[in-house]
Amino acid sequence: MSTIDNIKNKTRNNKKVTPAQVLTSDESNIGTKEEINVGRMEERKVERKRVSFDLRTDLHKELKLQSIVQDKNIYLLIEEALDKYLSNK
Repeated sequence: MSTIDNIKNKTRNNKKVTPAQVLTSDESNIGTKEEINVGRMEERKVERKRVSFDLRTDLHKELKLQSIVQDKNIYLLIEEALDKYLSNK
């Protein structure tokens, strides 16, 4: 079983995990699903536009991994990164 599969399985068990925890199989210090979703309840509806672009495969793989680890949608991670980048301009 791959590392990504291990992370997915732990996420399915309603536990927040980090890649380091998966690699060391440490079960302590793992949050609950309720703790993870606290921020989501406060999200507001935002109008979005569908876009399409090419991305390096290594970046896409890391993005998917971070999406699982942080329990966020990929588009939210991209939006956060773009907001941070554009605010520094």
